[in-house]
Amino acid sequence: MHKGEQLKFKDFIHNFFHDKAFRTSKITHVTMYYNYIWATAKIIFGVFFETFFFVLSGIYTILIASTKRVFHNNFRQVETRDSLKKFCKMGILILVASAIFVIYMSRLFFMDYTYTYNKIVGITIAAFSFTELGISIGGLVSATKKNDYLMMGIKCCNLSSALIAIVLTQISLLSITSTIDAALYNAISGVCFGALSMLIGVFMIIFYKKTIKKLPEEGDIQPTI
Repeated sequence: MHKGEQLKFKDFIHNFFHDKAFRTSKITHVTMYYNYIWATAKIIFGVFFETFFFVLSGIYTILIASTKRVFHNNFRQVETRDSLKKFCKMGILILVASAIFVIYMSRLFFMDYTYTYNKIVGITIAAFSFTELGISIGGLVSATKKNDYLMMGIKCCNLSSALIAIVLTQISLLSITSTIDAALYNAISGVCFGALSMLIGVFMIIFYKKTIKKLPEEGDIQPTI
């Protein structure tokens, strides 16, 4: 390793352990790519097994990954109004993704459909879903408590992702362990946790509208993703 590369590596290690915003950004960057890969896998799985739920779940995961991208690309943002607008965009993405999820899961109240997979497929899905849940909770805990809009946004994103991951884990486990029709249980969990995730997006949008009015107009920059 060259001297310049050694210095860069040392700087990276120092910033990772001493700069919470930098550390959260790097962790978010890694989990963002994991979300994109996992989303692609879910969509392929859904198409192959003709299970629209996993296609929908993949779309949700892509939207969550896009929310993380907003944070990663702007975590050093210092202009208050602009960072607040990015925060609102994150909230809109969460709200849209969660609303689509709730609409689909509510269909299970009116149709007799149970997800059934063999043990290997079910355990694999459950393992990846549980990993997604762990990553989401880990991101929620590791995010700094600093009063920063984008940091608050990534916390909300991780919480939303954790809620939906709980539902996916439940569906996967019930598909290989339950001997009864699990459609009703999946519908209840999906709608309840999805609604909670929607509330997170609504909270972020309301928070933005209330807070933006209190800020001065100077330095107003048009946000871009």
